Amino acid sequence: MVAETNSVVQMMIQRGIKPDTITYSSLMDGYCLPGEMDEANKVFDLMISKGSMVDVHSFSILINGYCKSKQVDKAKKIFKEMCRMELVPDTVTYTTLIDGLCKTGRIKEAEKLFSEMQGCGQVPDVQTYTVLLDGLCNNQQLSRAVELLKEMESNKLELDIVVCSVVIGGFC
Repeated sequence: MVAETNSVVQMMIQRGIKPDTITYSSLMDGYCLPGEMDEANKVFDLMISKGSMVDVHSFSILINGYCKSKQVDKAKKIFKEMCRMELVPDTVTYTTLIDGLCKTGRIKEAEKLFSEMQGCGQVPDVQTYTVLLDGLCNNQQLSRAVELLKEMESNKLELDIVVCSVVIGGFC
């Protein structure tokens, strides 16, 4: 499917139809889903070379792809590049990278990024907390997970079934 999509984008370019950020981002996402990160990067580079505006969403697609491929250091590099370009990571971007760090056992880095996120004015949502809670529970840091759960309550975030299941699973 991605090959066909790429063919359509090439046809667009040949016919003078300029693909936009959404077009390139969709194609990048198509390559990221099966873990074809080299191809996703080529599309990202093409996007820049053709003068399309890269945005937080396009960077987040690459970050997610690298995290899902267990290439968290590359995801962090992309994250830093985004910040150097003065693009402000959103909650989704932070949550994606925190999840990648947690799933590779890098809990201290995940917690540091969680703090940086808040320091930059981004407010963690239930999903962000859930990702970090899951990472803490999976890495036997249950006392810290309970602290985070209390923080959620004090921040008036709703403890839904997913949050409760994560914590219960951590204690079992």
